[in-house]
Amino acid sequence: MIAAVIHPFAEHIAYFMLFAIPKLTAVFTKTASVGAMLGYVTYIDFMNNMGHCNFELLPHSLFSFFPPLKFLLYTPS
Repeated sequence: MIAAVIHPFAEHIAYFMLFAIPKLTAVFTKTASVGAMLGYVTYIDFMNNMGHCNFELLPHSLFSFFPPLKFLLYTPS
């Protein structure tokens, strides 16, 4: 059985456009920097990998104590 999934090209374009919004906003408002761009890409990539690896870095009770944290972190739970 093959477990790989082929994503349509349109999905790649949609992801690219979605993740470009914050970077383009920083460029157009003249607040962009190399550090901000690298930090954003690193954070988004790390959070995406954490959400798909089925490993809990932070305990679930932390999200109960501070609910807005769920909007900043992407975890399997």
